[in-house]
Amino acid sequence: MSDILIFAAVFISLAVGWGVGRYQGLFQLNNLTKPIQPLSSKYFKGLNYLINEEPDQAIHHFITMLEDDSESVDLQIILAKLFRKQGELDRAITVHQRLLARPDLSDEVRQKVHVELAQDYYSGGLHDRAEQLLLEAHSHEESESVQELLFSLWEEQQEWQQVLDLAKGLKHLSPKLSLRVVGACCKLSVSFKSDSYSYLNFAEKFQPDSVMLHYHFAEAHLQAGNSRKALKRLKRLITLDQAMAPVALPLLKQCFKGRGVWFNSYREVLEDWYQLNPSISIASELVQLIMVDEGKDAALIFLTEYLKIRPSIPGLVQLVDLHLKSDTQQDQATMKMFRNLCRQIIEERHKFQCQKCGYLANQMYWQCPNCRKWESIRPVFGLEAK
Repeated sequence: MSDILIFAAVFISLAVGWGVGRYQGLFQLNNLTKPIQPLSSKYFKGLNYLINEEPDQAIHHFITMLEDDSESVDLQIILAKLFRKQGELDRAITVHQRLLARPDLSDEVRQKVHVELAQDYYSGGLHDRAEQLLLEAHSHEESESVQELLFSLWEEQQEWQQVLDLAKGLKHLSPKLSLRVVGACCKLSVSFKSDSYSYLNFAEKFQPDSVMLHYHFAEAHLQAGNSRKALKRLKRLITLDQAMAPVALPLLKQCFKGRGVWFNSYREVLEDWYQLNPSISIASELVQLIMVDEGKDAALIFLTEYLKIRPSIPGLVQLVDLHLKSDTQQDQATMKMFRNLCRQIIEERHKFQCQKCGYLANQMYWQCPNCRKWESIRPVFGLEAK
């Protein structure tokens, strides 16, 4: 017998019992000369189902009793939420549909039940029905909860243009929902590169300090051949969020390709980034530049000092690679074995993690594949991950 069914049946029985008792108490106060009436026989019939371990019949019986009570609407909505949370979608839908069939519901309550029913359909994968109910609810009143459900539905279906169309008609958008609009714009800017700037400029009206937005602006500028504007966006990105410097590093490198003063300019910017975020990815890039500019010994000194403060397996692999360039043949064999072991560990680690749900990934996502939150994936730092 399902625990949820037992809990629901007990929950309803207590609620119905409280309601019956409350009604009889009021009746007695108004009729002091009359004796207290016994509890409804229908109530005891429901309890009998529960005692006999027949929760299905008990739930059906108690819900039927509640249908005639105008004050039980909130109770039934809570019950349906409980069913939905536990995956009992048929039961949740039934409760909500029965509520909607009641002629005495106020417009406000009817709207609320419509939204709850839409959540039932959404949870059950009936997206068309959910969308229809939510759009109908939205046409009557702007509600953040309705907007959030519509965004979730369209994000799951990758209907990014739908998100933008809804956002354009809104009078107000919360910061949480604004970020989702930015995410949709960034997705569209990648899919329709010829219109990238129009999507990104629209997104900038909602959250001008979005790291994701500046990253995609930098990408668009690089595709258009404007490395100076791309560099400006990347500098703004790491000013807003220093931890994202490793993610922006490949784009930074592209900014300096083909420029006459490439080496010195690139190293200068990279050293500035290193001061903001001395991650191993930036340090490794600096090691390569130092080796070209100042020689292997200088690169070894820099990397060794770095690893003393911030030990990491990728840094250790790079240190081994530097030593392999000059050590004896016997030392090289040992070093190669050690390097291969380290590389195996690196391949098995995760480079990114969601700060909301803990989801681990080997590549950067601007929207977590698990919890669907935007800008929640971050580079993982530390010896265990690196």
